Amino acid sequence: MSEGSEEPADRDGYVHPSYEHQPYPPQGPPPGAGLAIGSLVCSISGFMLCAPMAVAGIVTGHIAFHRARRGRGTGGALALAGFVVGYAALIFQGILLALIVPALVRSGVFG
Repeated sequence: MSEGSEEPADRDGYVHPSYEHQPYPPQGPPPGAGLAIGSLVCSISGFMLCAPMAVAGIVTGHIAFHRARRGRGTGGALALAGFVVGYAALIFQGILLALIVPALVRSGVFG
């Protein structure tokens, strides 16, 4: 070891760099609430348009909610609202279908 040096040197005089003060590599942004927002949008559009959109809102809402509960994402409240609105849309679509089909049968549309 040479005098005045705090780190040990090899026989050829090379001083190895210290790794104790190296910064951590930059990490990406934390996961956002994109899936939860998509769930709410799909569920609302399923309320207005058709039942498959409500089903998509329910599925993505459950996925986003479980990710938020495990700390791998944000937007737990949006995800909860997404799948609740999706279930409400399915119930609404079912009631609407149960009322419209018998009326169409009585009117003679189906033959």
